[in-house]
Order: sequence, then structure tokens, then C-alpha cells
Amino acid sequence: MLSFFTKKKSKIDMPYDTRLIKKFHKDHEKLIKTVNKISTAFRANETAKVKSLLSQLKVELLGHFMEEDIKLYRYLKKYYQGEKEITTTVTMFEESIKEIQRDVVAFLDYYTKENVALDKKFYEQFEEIVNALGTRIRTEENSLYTLYIR
Repeated sequence: MLSFFTKKKSKIDMPYDTRLIKKFHKDHEKLIKTVNKISTAFRANETAKVKSLLSQLKVELLGHFMEEDIKLYRYLKKYYQGEKEITTTVTMFEESIKEIQRDVVAFLDYYTKENVALDKKFYEQFEEIVNALGTRIRTEENSLYTLYIR
């Protein structure tokens, strides 16, 4: 139990979580599975299932974003507070994810409404969002997560 609090503890007041990055990787895998289910249901013209999965995706994403905000960004900003270049990078990631979050939530809120059609326009926007999230996941895993486990 003590190992949970040991790494980097002396430098800041926030505990280092040895399981955090592994959990985030699992979150990413879960998000990818949900996205694939949405694509499959859309191609099968299962509108109700797509809308349900879009709602599920929203919950999964918001939970992940919130946990990253509370446990990752705050930790990194405190831990690296004397290193301007790193804190600037972390702040940039934090601000950009808020923009992505706003756009994704607006998209999901709109397309989960009962009277909104899931047409070609929906799927084109969905693919754009998925590509943006995919790029974001790769960037986080290669940049932010490595800063955390250093």
C-alpha cells in the first residue's frame, strides 16, 4: 500500500498513482471498442442502437476527460511547476482537450436527440471526431503519459 504514495511524493502533495496510465490505456481501448460498435451499428442501419452507443460514448469520454483533468493535468503541472517548457506543454494539452471535449459533447448531444437523423453528414462528422480523438490518444500516450511515468 505504501508504494502507491512513494514515487514523486516528496516533490508535491499529490500522490503518484502507479496504476493511472494503465487505467487510461484501458479507457482508450474501451472508447475504441465503443466507436467500432457505433460504426457497425450505423452500417447495419440500427439507429436506436447507434443513439444508445453515442450516449454511452459520451459518458465514457466525459469520465475519462474528468479523470485526466483531476489526476493527470493537475499532477503534471504541480510536479513540473519549475520547468516552464513542460508546464507550457501540459497547459497546451489541457486547453486543447477542453476544445475537443466541447465539440465532441455538442456533436453527441445533437445526434442523440430522437428527431435527428443519422445520415451521411452524421457519419462524416463522426469519422472526423474519431480521427481527432485517435490523434489525441496517440499524442497523449507518447507525450503526457511518458511525463507522468518518468
